[in-house]
Amino acid sequence: MSSSMDSSSQDSQSHIKQQLASLRHSIVRRPPVVAGSLVVPPFHLSLLYKHTSSEDNHATSHINFANATPEELEQLFQACEPEPASEDSEEVMDGTYCKSRKMDNDRFSTLLVPDHTDLIKFVRIYLLEGENSNCPIKIEPHKLDVYGEGSAHVNTPPDEEMFGSLVVVFPTPHEGGTMVFRHCDQEWTFDSSNALSTAPPNSIAYAAFPWDIEHEISSVTSGHRVTLTYNLYYDDNERDPAKYLVSELPSVPQEADERMFHSRFDDLLKTPEFLPNGGWLGFGIRHLYQKIHDSLGHVYSQLKGSDATVYQSLRALGFKPTIYLNYRCEDNDLFVNDVRKIEGEPEMIDDLLQVNRYSGITEQVTWVTPRTTRNTVKSPYISNWDCLEWAYGDLCLVVRIGGPDDRWEYAT
Repeated sequence: MSSSMDSSSQDSQSHIKQQLASLRHSIVRRPPVVAGSLVVPPFHLSLLYKHTSSEDNHATSHINFANATPEELEQLFQACEPEPASEDSEEVMDGTYCKSRKMDNDRFSTLLVPDHTDLIKFVRIYLLEGENSNCPIKIEPHKLDVYGEGSAHVNTPPDEEMFGSLVVVFPTPHEGGTMVFRHCDQEWTFDSSNALSTAPPNSIAYAAFPWDIEHEISSVTSGHRVTLTYNLYYDDNERDPAKYLVSELPSVPQEADERMFHSRFDDLLKTPEFLPNGGWLGFGIRHLYQKIHDSLGHVYSQLKGSDATVYQSLRALGFKPTIYLNYRCEDNDLFVNDVRKIEGEPEMIDDLLQVNRYSGITEQVTWVTPRTTRNTVKSPYISNWDCLEWAYGDLCLVVRIGGPDDRWEYAT
């Protein structure tokens, strides 16, 4: 009898593990990038630029990328400055980096204003999630880049106030220059040259992506690839945010990964052996978020990608997911629901334990997706051996689930 019960229990636990794995795999890493081509008025393809950065030289030229000649593109290329690179970079070693040039925004003027095109809609729909879908945003031109034959480029760290970037590729004859995006061991590509070759006349190619996405440009094999990069900010000075309501923009259907998450999470809830006494589920945060050293409350409105999928799905199912910092120190698993501001003497480990008690998480957390170290807060404390130690708090999403009789016992 005992052997039969043990076998049944093992089968049940194996089934639950399979369901948790299925739930974990349902959180599809959808591309964190929106890219494509867009038809714009011909005058949007015009650019006025200064020949040099010298204040003594006021010579300017005009170019229209709809019909730019190789000579005009080469003149623009020569007017730009070489991209800076570290001395030991591969680009410098093989001589290709010098064929990528840039022009700062104080030396050119363009009539291409993303706010007056559908680009603003694409940015809002695909890059902003949750409450931020209704936030006013500001799009500022950052720089012009010209990639000659043999050039490549890797992105540099952004302004910390940015939430993303928008890159516009003008319709100049070129081959190569594919954009490569990486995040959490995944990779996506966008071939702007191919997109422009099949697009209608007077089209631009574009790619918008969050600030924490690594990206680079593959080598341009022929022609000149000309891009405008815009920085994306939340506009705290906008006085009429109502005009940005998402309801005024094209609707976006529920993502397939969100529907799958709903379905598989519901299957788990219907399994009596899953958390038979209720408990906590944890989800590692996969994207980077800014200013978490000050507070955590703002992160809810900034959740994006798979983080937003998990949060919104749990909310839609009637649960109340909460963002915590998960500290692991001296064999303790601590959860703090706000950033601890340490002033004067560092806290004792017992103080951190007391904070953990206030959080309400005193039971073991079952992790659906592993904890990550992408968002870490470092806090000092005095150990039980009177030594100065550091506790590292990693951002995570935690939700409490009731037992089989009432899964929503803790939802309110």
